[in-house]
Amino acid sequence: MRYSLLLLFCLFFSLSKLYGQTVRELELQRKKTEQEILQTSTLLGQTEKLKVDNLNTINLLQKQLQLRNKLISEIELQISQLENDIERNDLLLSGLHKDLNNLKREYAKLVQFAWRSKTNTDILMFIFASNDFNQAYLRIRFYQQFLKFREKQANEIVQTQNIISSEIVKLQENKVKLRNSRIEKNNEIKNLQTDEKRYALSVKQLQSKENALRKELEERKKAFETLNKAIADLIAEEARKAKAQKADKVRDARYVKLSDGFSGNKGKLPWPTKGGVITGTFGEHNHPVIKGLKIKNNGVDITTSSNAKVYCIFEGEVKKIVSIPGSNTSVLVRHGDYLSVYSNLNKVFVKVGDVIQMGHVIGELYSEKGSDKSIINLQIWKESTMQNPALWILP
Repeated sequence: MRYSLLLLFCLFFSLSKLYGQTVRELELQRKKTEQEILQTSTLLGQTEKLKVDNLNTINLLQKQLQLRNKLISEIELQISQLENDIERNDLLLSGLHKDLNNLKREYAKLVQFAWRSKTNTDILMFIFASNDFNQAYLRIRFYQQFLKFREKQANEIVQTQNIISSEIVKLQENKVKLRNSRIEKNNEIKNLQTDEKRYALSVKQLQSKENALRKELEERKKAFETLNKAIADLIAEEARKAKAQKADKVRDARYVKLSDGFSGNKGKLPWPTKGGVITGTFGEHNHPVIKGLKIKNNGVDITTSSNAKVYCIFEGEVKKIVSIPGSNTSVLVRHGDYLSVYSNLNKVFVKVGDVIQMGHVIGELYSEKGSDKSIINLQIWKESTMQNPALWILP
């Protein structure tokens, strides 16, 4: 009976341990999502205060909607896990109560036996009444084992009672968490509905400015084409230099080290800003306002506070600084086979040829007059192949 309970308890303990790790991970993810929502809400609050309605506002609202839905899904997952844990606790408590009752019955029998023995004199008479020495020894051993077993049973009763008390506390805590999670879910659903209404209203307002939006997109397209040409020219120029040196590529020890170091840190590279949220994702997407129009992003757009500092994401050499109409200034940094490109800078604090370290301040972002936000476009290239920066920087 004790063996079966031990197996049951070990099973529940291992499940609880696994569950606990999952909950901790989920709570960390929820905190991260809530922090992103707070950042987005702050940026949207600044927009609302300034009565600014533009494409970036739409992108911020889209991001907010994504984060709200993500948080609701995480809360639903936690609710499901808490419900499962409460059920497991109920089953464990039921088994522990059953075992406790069995222990008490066994202990009662031992007490009855001890009561019939009444006194130490009775025990001595029982031993002295033995037929020979061996029988007397066995009776002494039996009595010693009886005392140990009775003590063990008493300890097991106390331990089982303590486990039951602990499990009851856990059960009550989980019920409180479950209740709070359900309340939080309802609140987030209300927040989501509010954000959806605001998003629909902003889209409607911007649709009336379609001509201005198309002009803005055309300017951005030209800026990207200019930047892409600068990148292509840089790669071609370095290829010509390598050919002149009768080598396919200048790959000294430092070059190889930088290439390997950069590629080895995929998914671990720091953000180019101290804070912010990704409001423009990599690749081609439908325009959020103008139906049937596609927009292409060679990197990711990160919306952050106004005039924010921009930091280098990995050790490298500043290879080119390009002034682009409609995109302000861009800085190209080479990391061996890789390039990182930082666009929309208003001020630049480095010069071509500088060897800079991870975290080095490259410059300061441009902010429109009267705006409390800045946007950086970060691109990552492996020679002439575009990479998705979201896969390279920390999630």
